[in-house]
Amino acid sequence: MIREVVPAMKTFYYKAYDGAGGKRTGTIEARDRWTADTELRSDGLRPYFLHDYNVLKKVLRQKQKERRRAIAIVGTAAVVLSLIFSSLIVRYAGRERAPNIQEYRRSGLVAGGPGVIAAKTKEEREFGLEMYQVWQSLYPDTITGVEVSKLLMTVYVTRNIRRLSENELEMLASNTVHALQRRFQASGCTLLIVRGDKTILEVHYNTLTRSTRVKSYR
Repeated sequence: MIREVVPAMKTFYYKAYDGAGGKRTGTIEARDRWTADTELRSDGLRPYFLHDYNVLKKVLRQKQKERRRAIAIVGTAAVVLSLIFSSLIVRYAGRERAPNIQEYRRSGLVAGGPGVIAAKTKEEREFGLEMYQVWQSLYPDTITGVEVSKLLMTVYVTRNIRRLSENELEMLASNTVHALQRRFQASGCTLLIVRGDKTILEVHYNTLTRSTRVKSYR
């Protein structure tokens, strides 16, 4: 006696157009892809995507793993770049003297100056404008320009900044650097307050240690 082997049923995922031209998606049980296509068409649908559901799930899971791996690599690279950038700032600043803006310009760390809002991206420029407006609303005629990157922000101020006490200036600067970190999610970022070509205050925020370091050069 010959026993007929019946193929196992498979689940197929489909995308199809219905009679009105609308898109339909779903799954269907069939022995093979040809049978699934035939059954869908008999139901008035026109499949334009039909694939083994289990195989498709494996492909999607693999793509998700690759995407998560890529995100992790990018995240790690961002942290490393942040640390490298911070170390450059430390090296140029010398920590025993005020950061020299002329040296920073020659090295490419800063490019802007008084009278402008300098940034490389639209998001950075928008943030710079927001901070400029905040400073102006709190202490009018004390700020003349802003330069923003995700890791370094430079605020150019006028002589009127002398109206602020040490505590007022440090509080304003600390709030600004924290806002910079929150906006761009950097692992470490620095704020420089510059009058003329002289840095009068430097604030560094380290997300990993959640510490804020302030150095005054007034």
